[in-house]
Amino acid sequence: MMAGHTRRIAARAFAVAMATATIAGTTHAAEMSPAMKSLVAAAQKEGEIVLTFGEGAVGGVEGARKIEAKLNQVFGTKIKVTYTPGPSMPAMASQIAMLQAAKQPSPTDVYVGWSRHMPSLHKRKALLAVDWKALLPGRVDDRIVEFDGTMVKIVTSIPGVFYNTKLAPFRPERMTDFLKPEWKGKIASTTYSANFDVLAGPGMWGPEKAIDYAKKLSGQITGLLRCNESERISSGEFLAMVPNCAGRDVEDQIKKGAPIANLTPHDFLVKNYTYLAVPKNAMHPSAGTLFIAFILTPEGQSILWDTWGSDLDLFPETNLHAEVARIEANYGEKLMTADATWQLGNDSGNQAWSEINKILSTR
Repeated sequence: MMAGHTRRIAARAFAVAMATATIAGTTHAAEMSPAMKSLVAAAQKEGEIVLTFGEGAVGGVEGARKIEAKLNQVFGTKIKVTYTPGPSMPAMASQIAMLQAAKQPSPTDVYVGWSRHMPSLHKRKALLAVDWKALLPGRVDDRIVEFDGTMVKIVTSIPGVFYNTKLAPFRPERMTDFLKPEWKGKIASTTYSANFDVLAGPGMWGPEKAIDYAKKLSGQITGLLRCNESERISSGEFLAMVPNCAGRDVEDQIKKGAPIANLTPHDFLVKNYTYLAVPKNAMHPSAGTLFIAFILTPEGQSILWDTWGSDLDLFPETNLHAEVARIEANYGEKLMTADATWQLGNDSGNQAWSEINKILSTR
């Protein structure tokens, strides 16, 4: 009798677990769509996913290792994930397009790019179109998929400013605060003029105001930092990075008690995205597609959060969904979306970015 009771409890627990997985959008074998089942079979035949992108993307080595293990568990496959650190996002995009034109295979089965990098590959028709909604029905919608299924959003970035909370002359609230004399000679920007293309774009400041700001900022800064050099803010070498690349980059430092904060400026409320796509000349296109599909599941998003510090705000269970809601409630307005589609129409902002890059690098 006890054994029967135990079996009933186990069966009930299993049913709850399966229901939870279904609600969350998990693609265990029992819930896989017909399109996903076909993809899994094709990916298993290919047997390998080759990844080449920067160590900072998609969790790097740790992310690739965790994704391989969980992907194979979720889909019941035995697919090997081979990761090699690669060049910058724009350099890899150029390499993919060049090799495709020469009818040579891509060095990576999955391309990783920010919003501003994706339109160039779209224009060159270099990416494979996939019916993502058929693979993950009820999970993926038109907000996530862009350019006829050739790319999907995977994480959200909210640009802002890193500043040293102990040494700051006052608590900043806006981008324009860093033009005040108290900050002069004590702050830095980035070597890439990060996010000035967005600041100069439609719906934000526009080219003229952004260029004028950059000219004034150039008189305030004493250095240019890479995106991953936020420790130079917490150490006090510089008091702020204006603007940063993505606000999530300092979470580990904050958890350890470092005197650094990420400001979301009231005059720069925007969110942009990082994307994944499969090059048409990928060596393992089905396996690459399955890799991306996994990233879009709750398990995949959880790994991105653990290894990369971000996830996608368009999924209701994610950390960034809650963070975006908090910021919008705090400021009483929506964050503007600067996605790849928006960037396709941002010629004026990108032209201004080129000028701003010269202004800041030759100050």
